Amino acid sequence: MSDRESRRHPGGGEGHSPALWNIEQFRENVFRYAEELTDDPDNPVPKERVLLQLDRDPEFQTILQKWHRLCGAEKVRDWKRVLELAETHAREILPSCLMCGECCRRGSPTLHVEDLSLLREGKIPWDALYTLRRGEPVHSPFKDELFFLLDERIKLREKPGGRECLFLDGDTQECTIYADRPLQCRAQACWDPKPGEELTAQPYLTRRDIFSEVEILWDLLEEHDRQCAFEKLSAAFKALEETRGQTVDQVLELLAYEDHFRNFVAEKLNIPRSQMELVFGRSFADLVQVFGFRVETEADGTRVLVPDAPPEKTEKSQ
Repeated sequence: MSDRESRRHPGGGEGHSPALWNIEQFRENVFRYAEELTDDPDNPVPKERVLLQLDRDPEFQTILQKWHRLCGAEKVRDWKRVLELAETHAREILPSCLMCGECCRRGSPTLHVEDLSLLREGKIPWDALYTLRRGEPVHSPFKDELFFLLDERIKLREKPGGRECLFLDGDTQECTIYADRPLQCRAQACWDPKPGEELTAQPYLTRRDIFSEVEILWDLLEEHDRQCAFEKLSAAFKALEETRGQTVDQVLELLAYEDHFRNFVAEKLNIPRSQMELVFGRSFADLVQVFGFRVETEADGTRVLVPDAPPEKTEKSQ
């Protein structure tokens, strides 16, 4: 008998019988059963969502509070009822956000034109943003793969080393800007991908919406996009592969030029370092990881390319 069957039919073995569980074992088995329910490919609902709904169910709370006082037979009876409640909540999802944090863990939101007011009113700080430029590879929020952007996007930052949104509180698993969250966050539903997918028809926020009135900056950003387009970096790495490393100097020259461009303009126009990735997008030095490399600086200041990991599989955006 499988673990799930044992939990579903708890009378089958002494080691699995709820009659012997203390409150910690009860909670552990609730968690495991929710996990098993949401492992079903036909059920897109994350376990956190099921557990939150279950935790807010008055009948479940009653069973939870009295568990330590129940005799063995009563525990078996009430455990069967808990399983029924869990299955109901996995099947009948409440159409509202319970702040389970699942969407936030999958990645940070992409901003739409409607979100510009949140920035101008200071609800979301400028240094919490970064730009994804045309042609760059990005993770899809709807399927686990990379694709190339056909148009520019602006996103909230993720926490270092992962895809979790910067504004997700790691202790409470709650959004720290929930009242002023972007449009995508308001539309997204961890139990139903359709609202988020439909939102892709709405206009996205770009740097033109933010900086076009600052003429000198905008002219320089357009020049940066021409001279330092991602396609040039991609072509340089393709040549590096074809020549088996003989053109590494061309890659390093491209990295140096892009680095000089952004730093020179930032210094002349007093652009804060914390806002560089919003103004210019991700640096070439950061993007080399897409091709399986990283940049290291030696003791004399020389920059070198070091193999890091195999490049991630990408698709063209539709």
